[in-house]
Amino acid sequence: MFPFSVTQQRARTEKPPQMAESGYELIAFNAEKLNVFAAQVRYCEPHWHPAPELITVLDGRFSVVAGNQSLLLEKGDMLYINAGEVHSLNAEREASQLVTVQFSPSLFDTLHPAPMLAWSTQGRTFTASDRLVHHKLVLLVEQLVSEDSPFQRLAAIYTLLDALMNAGVAVSPPESTLREAAAIKKGIDYINQGFDTPLTLSDVARHAGMSYSWFSRLFKKVSRHNFKAYLTLVRVNKAKTLLRDTRIPITEISHTCGFQEHKYLITAFNKYCGMTPGEYRKRYFSMQNASSPGLTLAEDCQCLPLNEMLPRIAGLQPAG
Repeated sequence: MFPFSVTQQRARTEKPPQMAESGYELIAFNAEKLNVFAAQVRYCEPHWHPAPELITVLDGRFSVVAGNQSLLLEKGDMLYINAGEVHSLNAEREASQLVTVQFSPSLFDTLHPAPMLAWSTQGRTFTASDRLVHHKLVLLVEQLVSEDSPFQRLAAIYTLLDALMNAGVAVSPPESTLREAAAIKKGIDYINQGFDTPLTLSDVARHAGMSYSWFSRLFKKVSRHNFKAYLTLVRVNKAKTLLRDTRIPITEISHTCGFQEHKYLITAFNKYCGMTPGEYRKRYFSMQNASSPGLTLAEDCQCLPLNEMLPRIAGLQPAG
């Protein structure tokens, strides 16, 4: 799901090389202090980052779960997501698009920690401080597109963070919330590490240190799926990767991805993709030879040229 997720290396090395990763992607900041991208997105699985993130809806509508809040973001809405906060995203309209600013952990240290804020413009008129955040976002993207001095870019990053601190409300999550978030993270990690084994909800809840019923409720709130459906989706997404990127026989793929029998992979594909794995593989390669805009059936996220999106970002005229 690049570029949303955090990579974790699988502990078991006996798996085929195609399955060497847990399915999350590593954000490589290199010399930059942030990662900015525009994208058309269908779905983004539950994940978190070691540093904050700012998302702005360019078009369409997204439902977002971030921490303990559920939001419906429309065109022009903005949301600040705290470091380490578990969040997921689902497009409620076709061709929904957003621009995301992912801040690098290297921007912060013990004396200058990442701001912990509650801030969203969902469903309300922009205030002067909200409009300043939008203005600083536009200036930052202009700096990135024009490839100005790295010191100018760094200054633009810090002025955006300063505007966010002035617009948001400082928060300190209660200990119970932090414990629940840590448990959900452990559960998600455990699923992504062991999707190819016969996992049960009891196994995951026990690993996360929570009761079956409590973990089940929290997990469904964060992931938007019950455990069984989520695990099946994870397995289907792993199978998609192998169907696209390898010539491994489909029967072998089904076992590699945790399906006990080939027929279960076929059933899952029909349910979530509307086709069989064989049809998916054929249609994917046929679509690779066609020039069609927008997301293909193989994608949940497609990055868009940031320079082309700049006028649209600037044109999001905040009300008020």
